[in-house]
Amino acid sequence: MTIGHYASALPPTARNLIFMIPSANAFAFMSPARHTSVITAIAMIVNLAGCASTTLDGSWTRSEFAGKRIDAPVLVVGVARDDTVRRVYEDEMVAKLVARGIRATQSYVSVPGSLDSDAHERLASAARKAGARYLLSTAVIGQDREVMVTQDPMWWGGAYGYRGWYGYYWGMAYPVRTDVRAYTVYVAQTSLTDLNADRIEWVARTRTTETSNIVREVRAFVDVIMESMAKAGLVASGS
Repeated sequence: MTIGHYASALPPTARNLIFMIPSANAFAFMSPARHTSVITAIAMIVNLAGCASTTLDGSWTRSEFAGKRIDAPVLVVGVARDDTVRRVYEDEMVAKLVARGIRATQSYVSVPGSLDSDAHERLASAARKAGARYLLSTAVIGQDREVMVTQDPMWWGGAYGYRGWYGYYWGMAYPVRTDVRAYTVYVAQTSLTDLNADRIEWVARTRTTETSNIVREVRAFVDVIMESMAKAGLVASGS
């Protein structure tokens, strides 16, 4: 099978990285070790291209509330130092809730500026004034540092012509290139609070890898939260 067959199976984002892989002719003359290395490289590219930056660690729903649809207005809160992040998040979450038939409002409209230690009371008061029963809030509660190390033998042009049983061992003798990438991962908590009962009804914890595209990642984050709420029966399933 040529490299073109592998490339055709890749998603568009991974296909753009195909320049990292040797040509079809070179692939045909590789030793078994090199052949395996290329297949492994392709698999890694596919996984990296398809993985999500935000993942759900877990969620909890109060047993008496499980399966009950949100039936009252919601005030959406994004606790962030960056006002841009807060507004992008609240706009996106409100839009997704409204699309599923839930009345929702951005908190930055009634409580602008930074959210400090007395924010809860200010938000609760604003929610009640707006007629909202629930507070859906998200805040970063911690961060981790993750490191990914990948190793791959460097390409040496003269080796492609070697065949025979010794080709496997020749491939193992290649010098190894090591790539180390460090990522900041933010741990966030999103909770749905019943203001009338002053009680948390549902809560979820997520992990988000640091990104340079705020809008794209916020949208992905909101999708993860909405999917988790839908599984708990709190909102309708998305189309």
